[in-house]
Amino acid sequence: MFASEIFKIKAMKKGKAYLLLVLFLIAVQINAQDNFYKAIQQDSISAQVRTDKLTLGIGLGQDYGGLGANLLFYPVKSVGLFAGGGYAIAGFGFNAGAKVRFISKKPSSKITPYALAMYGYNAAIAVTDAPEFNKLFYGPTFGAGLDFHFRPGKMGYWSVALLIPVRGSAVKNYMDDLEQNHGVQFTMGLFPLGISLGYRFILL
Repeated sequence: MFASEIFKIKAMKKGKAYLLLVLFLIAVQINAQDNFYKAIQQDSISAQVRTDKLTLGIGLGQDYGGLGANLLFYPVKSVGLFAGGGYAIAGFGFNAGAKVRFISKKPSSKITPYALAMYGYNAAIAVTDAPEFNKLFYGPTFGAGLDFHFRPGKMGYWSVALLIPVRGSAVKNYMDDLEQNHGVQFTMGLFPLGISLGYRFILL
């Protein structure tokens, strides 16, 4: 009888041990799942593209003043105002204008299309060995492009656009005058389209 009681006590202790072990494993599993879901949420948050308010761009194109820099500020989420200045072959070029970006409803979207309009230099005439004939012409320019957020966690992104300068007859008249009256020969004419390419650093 005594041995039977001892056996029961041992069985009860063993059963409690198994129960504690099962409860421990369940707790570990729940904790692991909780950490897993937290990690997914953090990855999802970090994968979201940041909506910038103020950026400094360095690049090539009329919106950068030629080869230079561009400061862009968004007073509202989708509409920004910018000004840029830089080296434009025939002198210092500058442009100022507005940019409208079409933000995707998906926060993880890595490509943002946009349209822009600006006023400033849109043609540069540079004459080799005769800098006195160098001249910049000013007028409106329109364009469309894409912002590429390849790595959303980074504090910057690439931007590229196709530009359409609206040039008046003054540019052609000046080129004709240089050819007819000053012996200047142009190996190529002005391109009807322009390209903008730059990297934007997020400041705010």
